[in-house]
Amino acid sequence: MIICIILLTGCWDQRNFKNVKLVLTAGFDLMEDGQINTTVSLPTILRSSDGAGQERIQVVSAIGRTPRDTRDKIDRKISNSFAASKLEVLLVGEELAKQDLYPPLDVFYRDPRSNLNAKIAVVKGEASEAIRLKIEQESRISKYLGGLLQAMENTTHSPGENLQLICAEMFEPGQDFVLPLLRVNEEASLIEYDGLALFNERSYTGKDLDQEEAVLMMLLNGQKGKTARMTFKVREDGKQRIMNYATIHVYRSNSRINVTTSGSNVTADIKLHMRVDVIEYPKNHLETVKEVKKIKKELKKQLTQKSEEIFAKLKDTNSDVFGIGRRVAAYYPDVWKQLDKKNYLENVTFNPDIEIVIQQHGIIN
Repeated sequence: MIICIILLTGCWDQRNFKNVKLVLTAGFDLMEDGQINTTVSLPTILRSSDGAGQERIQVVSAIGRTPRDTRDKIDRKISNSFAASKLEVLLVGEELAKQDLYPPLDVFYRDPRSNLNAKIAVVKGEASEAIRLKIEQESRISKYLGGLLQAMENTTHSPGENLQLICAEMFEPGQDFVLPLLRVNEEASLIEYDGLALFNERSYTGKDLDQEEAVLMMLLNGQKGKTARMTFKVREDGKQRIMNYATIHVYRSNSRINVTTSGSNVTADIKLHMRVDVIEYPKNHLETVKEVKKIKKELKKQLTQKSEEIFAKLKDTNSDVFGIGRRVAAYYPDVWKQLDKKNYLENVTFNPDIEIVIQQHGIIN
């Protein structure tokens, strides 16, 4: 019995929920004087003697010199202590993201109670606008934002970054990252996915990939969600505009990146093989081999052109989301030493090679 008592000492490090205010959504914005504005969403359950209690959402903001300073100020505005251990979504305002992203996030990495699985996104304008937005049929903004970001990950629009994953990429030479870019639609009372924000080292470049480019970039980088769909213009002779387009569903994809060097010049050959289904083609008549080959050729042309546009944006912002620099550093260290780390993508030539196999035309054909 004495031995059991020693081994079963129980949990000494505990925090009761009744003594804290759980923060599920938080946002950081940069003020004109360089201070940080932190906005948090705090759910509170009001007890009821008749059954389940009613939930109320409290939104609180505080301005301070650091995120920890703003936490202390929020503590002095709420009934219980500030607790970010259950944080689900972290939003960063556009202007703050354009600076070094690590300093605002330092407080999360130093606190062992922080939830590093929290999703992170950039908001056009101010993050506080998104947190304060009232959305019908949604009880919590955290649930709405978390569901939106998860949906973008499932549909191959976002890599599903969180606080833990971007920490390694922020300190990895030759590897950059992207974050979902959100926009507040006040007229419709909605928050919309607007593409992927391109980062160079630890700063938002101010440029982004649109929704169609985001899906293709993810596929080229070997990151496919549960589904991936793309719509392209494949003809010009349709009687109606809708008849000029085709939508494909990527059933399976495989991407390989091969990096070679010649002096200080780097070549990145990116091969993408896709098996796709044509899930929408209003023009119809996909029963002939000739028409299928024609659509396949046009799809490859469109995808190659779109890929080159993506590579041009990456080179313009020196945003190395494909990790070309890391590959050069690993296999060609002497070449990596010679490259300008601030603009080395200027010396990189991207060669996309996209192969498409149309395996299904739809049950109508």
